[in-house]
Amino acid sequence: MNRKIGILGGSFDPIHMGHLNIAKSAYREFALDEVWFIPAGHSPNKDEGKMTPAAVRVDMTKLAIAPYPYFKLSRIEVDAEGTSYTYRTLMKLKERHPAVDFFFIMGADSLDYFEQWKHPEIICEKATVLAAVRDDMDIAQINAKIAAIQAQFPAVIYPIRGGRTEVSSTQLREMLKAGEKSLMLPDAVFHYIRERHLYGC
Repeated sequence: MNRKIGILGGSFDPIHMGHLNIAKSAYREFALDEVWFIPAGHSPNKDEGKMTPAAVRVDMTKLAIAPYPYFKLSRIEVDAEGTSYTYRTLMKLKERHPAVDFFFIMGADSLDYFEQWKHPEIICEKATVLAAVRDDMDIAQINAKIAAIQAQFPAVIYPIRGGRTEVSSTQLREMLKAGEKSLMLPDAVFHYIRERHLYGC
């Protein structure tokens, strides 16, 4: 029987409890063996000049996931050359781990423009898609969107029912700059940020 691995990508700038809660819910709800956290490398949607260096984001991710034996760090994007598109990452992962069933974790709001991603058909071919649903979302609308995507691609998509915490890295950076501490930051990550005076704190 193939291992079931969830993958959660993001800039993780900084990583926060929202990321961890989504990963925990996916792990529980879909009986995954592990969840791999993939800090973004050369992201097509971010101004890299404004991003915290990859080495620092990797360190913060390591600290955040350390208490959870079923969470692992993957450097597949930060070590890669070229733009880190999801379809490319999944192709590499599947090539390296052919006996693994991958579950790509993303926010359900991304379903609204999933067709505009680079090669969504390859994403659907290489992984089951898990969409984290916020409390304020209408599950009927989410299911309708899933059905619309499945009409275009041979996709297997399931909603994640729990764990979507409303917090953004942008909000946390602003709070840190203002000298505030948030419960949405793991303690180890907060102390790392303070010691290195990241985000203007």
